[in-house]
Amino acid sequence: DMKNHLFILLMALFGLPGITSAQAKPSGIEFFKGNWKSLIKQATQERKLIFVDVYTDWCLPCKRMEKEIFTQKEVAQVYDNLFICYRLNAEQGEGKVLAQHYAVKAYPTYLFLDTLGNLVYRSGDYLKTAEFIAAGREAINQFKVLDLAKLEDRFRMGDRNKKFLQRLISKRTQMGLDNEEILNAYVSQIPETELTSPITLHFLSENIGSKTSNALTVILKHIGRISENDQRTVAQKIYDKLLYYELARAIKDKKLEDAMGFLADVEALRPWLLEKQLLSADNLALHYYHAASDTSGLKKVGYRIANKQLSIPVDTILAKDRILYAQAMEPFLSGREDSTKIPDFQGEKKLAAAQYSASVATMLYVVSDFFKQDLDARDKSLNDALKWMQFASRILRKESIEQLRHELEVIISGRK
Repeated sequence: DMKNHLFILLMALFGLPGITSAQAKPSGIEFFKGNWKSLIKQATQERKLIFVDVYTDWCLPCKRMEKEIFTQKEVAQVYDNLFICYRLNAEQGEGKVLAQHYAVKAYPTYLFLDTLGNLVYRSGDYLKTAEFIAAGREAINQFKVLDLAKLEDRFRMGDRNKKFLQRLISKRTQMGLDNEEILNAYVSQIPETELTSPITLHFLSENIGSKTSNALTVILKHIGRISENDQRTVAQKIYDKLLYYELARAIKDKKLEDAMGFLADVEALRPWLLEKQLLSADNLALHYYHAASDTSGLKKVGYRIANKQLSIPVDTILAKDRILYAQAMEPFLSGREDSTKIPDFQGEKKLAAAQYSASVATMLYVVSDFFKQDLDARDKSLNDALKWMQFASRILRKESIEQLRHELEVIISGRK
């Protein structure tokens, strides 16, 4: 999806200006005004399911949904009839807690809840009119057959049967929910002889969620006793589903001791991770060492990141730009997408034409900027940071890159 991909680039390219959320037009979906408690009360009174659009102010697909889809009469006819509709900013007020409760990891996310707030169905991303209406109808179908609330009641009442816990864990994973409490109960029921089974470790890694449980301890302890292929599969799932999120949260919240522990877990899994996962992990490690004022660690990871980017020939970078640009434009050239519905489409085309260049240049910028901030002006590593910015300016013309290159030149020339 072009918009989602470009959003990631915009965020990476040194910040995206906030977009103020506008009110839906009267002809569109009527969103409930009030807090979460009053929403649940209203849904109970009307005996209707709840639709929640979880968004952020900087999310471009969220903005498109608000302007292009929520305002449509045919959408409103379905959603206003079937649901109490609500919009929740994941970064403001009670939205922060609720987004975490429902394990929201991407925006927009659409939550379909029963009158008690139990999750019935979830969807997300930019959806066309027919797709969005279909999502609402699918939520109604899922509600008719849903047994999650009943399963969770059994758990709260003390049912710890292993097969039952497997069913509950799988159901919650299917709904995109985290499982830490239930996984802790499940792990305690597994005989020692089964903990080294590939079946057990695959089940735990598939359902581990984005919050730490005792399942992580079990996997890290026993992963060396399964086959190489199983090790690779389990490790990659653990990173994508859990460690990436936990490490990012710990760094963002400045819980540096927790972050250090998660970094150690990543290092233990490093031999089995994919190249893109390693780059992601190194980027998080770089931010950790910056937050911890650990210049030794910062330089070690910084050089690892920079050397990987510099090892890519310029011709290869430009060739990948052309491939990604063709992929981004194909839906519009084929008529499957309408470019007139995308604000500043010409500007976005320019960004799409340099997607891979932007990713390489951005990684070099982040490393060089942290070096400039954290290292002593006499540190010779700043000479390398300048070279990285000179390379970045060759492949991407960006004011912030030129500014950092100039600042590094001033620092280095000031030594003389």
